[in-house]
Amino acid sequence: MDWLFYGGVAAGAAFLAGRVVLGKKRTQAAADASGLVPVRDLSHIPQALQRTALWSLAEGGFESRVVHGVISKGAEDVDVTAFDLETLRERRGEWAFLPVEPPFRIAGTVSIVVCEIDRAFPHLVLKRAGHGDDMADDTALERSASIAKLARGGLGMARSHPAEMPPALGDKPLDVALAPSWRAYGKDALVLSDLVASGLNEALKRADRRDLVIELIDGLVVVYPAARDVDGADAFADLTTTALTVVEGVMAASPRLTPRGLEPQKL
Repeated sequence: MDWLFYGGVAAGAAFLAGRVVLGKKRTQAAADASGLVPVRDLSHIPQALQRTALWSLAEGGFESRVVHGVISKGAEDVDVTAFDLETLRERRGEWAFLPVEPPFRIAGTVSIVVCEIDRAFPHLVLKRAGHGDDMADDTALERSASIAKLARGGLGMARSHPAEMPPALGDKPLDVALAPSWRAYGKDALVLSDLVASGLNEALKRADRRDLVIELIDGLVVVYPAARDVDGADAFADLTTTALTVVEGVMAASPRLTPRGLEPQKL
């Protein structure tokens, strides 16, 4: 009957509208807690983000709860973006791991903080020990809640795959004395050694969240917990604070690109 059809359409529209309103409330709460402001998307972040191990593990995805701002750290400003990323692999019902020694995986939805600073680094990945190192498969509950995962299981398809290694990373940990529980990957141990010798390890000790991943690439410092997303606005703000702790250590241990007294120009 026509009234059933139109009633179904109205119910569907109301459901979608409710999700939009809820999403806006979650984003505003995250912005208020972290001292940032909601933004539409990630178009302002440099393309270096797409060359990270994170992007290889995720194969891109769908961002939500995106907040952004510029935070002053002494004589320098830090361009900060925090967001949740539902990975494209999650939408396809699979997950990936970075094929390093030892390997680690990320969750289907990850909370991420990207900080842009006036520095330039070769690609480095630092990983703190945690649940992501266990390489645990998705639980039966997680699989049962996903049509894509159920379909893959029914077709006998593999649930996990090694991610493509970013070309600037090596698969074995760098021989650098890091803070306890930390390891690092890259092809330039000298750069990381210089950072450690200049005090980076102190920042790693303060950023003591289990399973944390830090990526340095060009002028970006990307920070995220490998195992899962961050629930709640306060926890989201805590992750942003942790990322800024790391950034302060990186900035203190490395020289600026722009001479003092001149401001870098963003294109």
